[in-house]
Amino acid sequence: MLYGTHIVIKKPVNSDVTISLIMTNLLPYMQKIEPLRKMFKQLLILFKK
Repeated sequence: MLYGTHIVIKKPVNSDVTISLIMTNLLPYMQKIEPLRKMFKQLLILFKK
C-alpha cells in the first residue's frame, strides 16, 4: 500500500491529480468547519480577556 503511494508522489502529474481530488473532497468539509473555526476563535478571544 505505502509503496504504491510513493510511486504516485514521484510522478508530478499524478500527484497534482491526487491533490486536486483531495481538495475537491475536502471542500464541503472545510465549508462546514469554517463557521466552527470562527466560533472557536471568538471563544479564544473571550477567554484571553
